[in-house]
Amino acid sequence: MTAVPTETTIRQVLRRACPDVRVDALRTLDAGYTSKQWVADTDQGRLLVKVPQRNRDPDHFRRLVAGTRIAADHGIPVVRHRELVLHDPDVDGPVLVQEFQEGDAAGDVWETLDEEQRKALCRDLGDVVGRVHAIRGSRFGDVLDSGGVETLRESVLAEVQSLLDQTGALDDTVRTAVMAAVERLDSSASAPSLVHGDLWLPNFLVTDGRITCVLDFEHAEYNDRFRDFGKLDEHVFDGFPAGREVFLDSYATACPLPDDWEQRVDLAHVLHALNMHVYFQRWTPQWAPQYAQQVKEWLTRNS
Repeated sequence: MTAVPTETTIRQVLRRACPDVRVDALRTLDAGYTSKQWVADTDQGRLLVKVPQRNRDPDHFRRLVAGTRIAADHGIPVVRHRELVLHDPDVDGPVLVQEFQEGDAAGDVWETLDEEQRKALCRDLGDVVGRVHAIRGSRFGDVLDSGGVETLRESVLAEVQSLLDQTGALDDTVRTAVMAAVERLDSSASAPSLVHGDLWLPNFLVTDGRITCVLDFEHAEYNDRFRDFGKLDEHVFDGFPAGREVFLDSYATACPLPDDWEQRVDLAHVLHALNMHVYFQRWTPQWAPQYAQQVKEWLTRNS
């Protein structure tokens, strides 16, 4: 973690990024887990300033901007970015300035909703996620990269090998079982879609219980669309199974479900667990073992 910039520093950063903007007031925003954020009241409306605290690679923000732009081009409700500074000397890293989007994080209001209100939100969730996944790509890979690979098999093989190289808790049995699961999928699984990569309630803004904005596309890529179901199931539907059916009905209207969708969701679950295991090994090691256990339980079910 890096030191948190002061208000004076952020004013200087914003002045350099947007020299035509007059800042009238500035306050910190207690939101997000991987960046520090400030809201600036300006003569051009409210702006949000984001400074990453974990991944300070400027490509992280470049991917966020690119993924957001692709989604916006297809009618997905997203924020509008103003300036991307790849390196600012005062924070020794990248800075992103975007228009401040009004609304509450869905994760903040979820506990205040009754069952029918939660179902209504899940219905909106299915529609917007389905519309994101209806955006097609030509190859599997990063939204920043014109390269990539042609098949899901190639994509998963490279990903799993990279993840296994970063952990000592799991062995090549995982790679063998995952690749066998990929081989059982229909060939249509090799049709890449835009995948958000971080779909859970904090990344949706709501107004009066309805979704109004999708946030934070910094993990966006072209991949099998059901990869997004790993985090959705863990953080939304495992705790509220009644919402999954209405979500799926709405999702299927926007992006029809193929015959093998359940197998693809099952694959998404183990890949999500493997990614989270490696992620938490680095940032919060005490949480990593539970994801390694999920991978082992998946192996038992699929042996």
